[in-house]
Amino acid sequence: MADKIKENKDTPNINHIAFQNQLRGIVDDIKAHQSNSPLKKMFGKKNVNPHVNGSVIAEAVPDNKEAAKLVDKLHKEPSDSVSRLQLVNTVMGASSAHSLATNRDMMLQAAIPIYLGDVTQTYLMVVVHAYKNYHEKLMNLHKQNMMSIRSSVLKNVNMSGIDVSDEDQDDTNIKNTESMMTEIQVSEALIERTDEILNNIKTKMSTALSREEIEEVSSTGKAAASFFGGGGDDSQNTQKQNMVISKSVQVLSMLSPVPLLQGAGLDLSKTLQSVDNKIPYPLVMEGRVHQQVLKYFLLRIESGDRTARDNMAPTYNKALVSFRKAMKLVSKTAPKKADLPVLTEFANLTFYGFIHRDLMRFTKDGVLGLVKLGKEAADAAVTVDESFAPLQKRIEKSLNQLDAAKQAQAEA
Repeated sequence: MADKIKENKDTPNINHIAFQNQLRGIVDDIKAHQSNSPLKKMFGKKNVNPHVNGSVIAEAVPDNKEAAKLVDKLHKEPSDSVSRLQLVNTVMGASSAHSLATNRDMMLQAAIPIYLGDVTQTYLMVVVHAYKNYHEKLMNLHKQNMMSIRSSVLKNVNMSGIDVSDEDQDDTNIKNTESMMTEIQVSEALIERTDEILNNIKTKMSTALSREEIEEVSSTGKAAASFFGGGGDDSQNTQKQNMVISKSVQVLSMLSPVPLLQGAGLDLSKTLQSVDNKIPYPLVMEGRVHQQVLKYFLLRIESGDRTARDNMAPTYNKALVSFRKAMKLVSKTAPKKADLPVLTEFANLTFYGFIHRDLMRFTKDGVLGLVKLGKEAADAAVTVDESFAPLQKRIEKSLNQLDAAKQAQAEA
């Protein structure tokens, strides 16, 4: 099974894994900048990554004094998430006709606080709005470029809402029609989902998470030494860990449907695994994010990106690894109610693998063994809660189908 994710180089404008890696690099630069002396910060301003102080988007509004003021604040304290979001809102509100590059950079700027570990309802809503604006701009530009193409490829493209009066000569750096079509269709699908995502953030997100909280409970955080050091109250420590994990579960449910933010979700789950490697929930959270990545690659396949097929197997394998690790931390012989998320989600994951077994490139014995493991998990779940009996029956049916196929092959 392949183990490396490779995005389509012909669709750079929708390659969100690349965006995630870029954001991680920006966060590393922010941390490096913060470690500089005040003197070096002052005189090294010209050499700083323009994403660190936000000047990359402030350049789009050169006469805006408020934007310039916020850039100065971010240069002194680039982890100031409030100032960064104010800068994004200032630039976003200054014009509705920003270039594609500026829209992309606003999207990245809005995501930086999330990658730093600061997640609030407001921050997420700003990110999703910037994410939506970027994809709308991209889609609009592609459709404008294709208006002159009198071809049957346009028959399935919704050409409504195109601003044909837009006179800027913005370039998407995509020249072939097939790649344009893929970027249009993926963008349309992502845009369609944003209203539901925004509504969920608005109505279901009742908590916020800060990087200070994460650092406090992390074994690698700045406060770890004092927090876990001698003389600490174990029960208080456990209570704080549980609170942060509970917050993280809700936060991750908001991050994971947004491809741009999935990297932050994976980073958060990895950090929580370092807090306590004997609890399954961080592994479950990691597995859930990988499952959302699977949905994204499936969307790309459905949108005509043939190369995305190669990413299904390694991504599924990552989800499987996370859940199999989590399964080792729960009991299948005497499961508790708290074990149900692990048992049922692992069982569902094996069923998903069965349904998409061709995409996952399983051997016949491989998928059979996997579904057997799923059956064991479903059987254990039913002993705790009989409402999971339909899941158990689906997996039993899948297992019977595989067994019958194997027997028929042996008799042939």
